[in-house]
Amino acid sequence: MDRTMQAHRRIGLLLAFAMSAATGCQTVRTPEEKIARSNIPKEFTKTSMPDYVVEPPDLILVEVLETLPGRPITGERLVRPDGKVSLGFYGDVYVSGLTTDQIKEKIVIHLRQFIPDQTLGLIRWDEREDKWVEVEPKDSSRVFVDVTAYNSKVYYVQGDVAAPGRLPVTGNETVLDAINYAGGLAPTAATQNIRLVRPAPPGACCEQVLPVNISAIVNAGDSTTNYQLMPGDRLVVYRDPIVRTTVFLDRLASPFNTVLNSILQYGFTARTVKSINVPINGSSNTTGRGGTPSIGPGAR
Repeated sequence: MDRTMQAHRRIGLLLAFAMSAATGCQTVRTPEEKIARSNIPKEFTKTSMPDYVVEPPDLILVEVLETLPGRPITGERLVRPDGKVSLGFYGDVYVSGLTTDQIKEKIVIHLRQFIPDQTLGLIRWDEREDKWVEVEPKDSSRVFVDVTAYNSKVYYVQGDVAAPGRLPVTGNETVLDAINYAGGLAPTAATQNIRLVRPAPPGACCEQVLPVNISAIVNAGDSTTNYQLMPGDRLVVYRDPIVRTTVFLDRLASPFNTVLNSILQYGFTARTVKSINVPINGSSNTTGRGGTPSIGPGAR
């Protein structure tokens, strides 16, 4: 009886350990009441993002109205890993870390070694002063730069969703948008345990871990935790603790099941071999008493 009780206790301790290992530690989260009183950008209180900074692998559009004959500059340019874009015959320009206005200014200055200032729109005729006046490169009306694909600013959706991965930030996405873009929640997702992890900017104190009440967002139209997504955000959808515990126990028992199946298969094979009587040369000889072969009625 004592041994049985000890065995039951050990099993109970093992299950408790398995539950704690599978569910993991729960990080303290910011209460929703505090979030509602804060100025964190949400669905109906979105904020405009600062000027977009181009980085690899963004796509930018570069248009120059007049260039050298047969050497046009038009179309999209990929920002390469080295931070440069190619202007073909006119060489490369480093654009990483710059806004579109700064890129335009830099391209105009770069093209001055190939194209006259008047063609680039760097001088114009002032009728009131009756003379040519200089125009700042950033104010040229002959060169246009814009971003056509925002590939460098992304957020991440991880965990129990249909299609986890990274998605581009355009400045308008919310938590609900991100979950829909990721294909929705998986059946094993813990709807009560979804978090938005916002990394701290360089030099800042610490990251933010914000709770997401997806039931309130979807079923009640409550936008308190439907945050506006920022570059670098991580939306994490955790798995239901019961499912995690089941998977953990299955992994724990898998080696024992493998050994047990091997033993059972070996025993079955051994019994099968013993029960088979294979005749030699396709026939069996019977002998009479004294080892003399018996002779049939027709034998002489």
